[in-house]
Amino acid sequence: MSTCVARSVTTVDGVDGAFDAVWSRRHTIPLGEGVEIHIPARDDLILTKRFADRPKDLEDIRLLRALDPEGTS
Repeated sequence: MSTCVARSVTTVDGVDGAFDAVWSRRHTIPLGEGVEIHIPARDDLILTKRFADRPKDLEDIRLLRALDPEGTS
């Protein structure tokens, strides 16, 4: 049995979200000795929320955009 993993997903409005691009922009946060977590950049998190286009994701997008001090996204 083989496993297939999508390397790119398109949002409901046609924007391509390529995993390699999102991964290259991630933030790494150290939690302790030898332990770290990776989180997407804010704009990439917004992009991933656009895949499902659910009401709760739209509200998350609104709140994430409100965090932008320059209001650019």
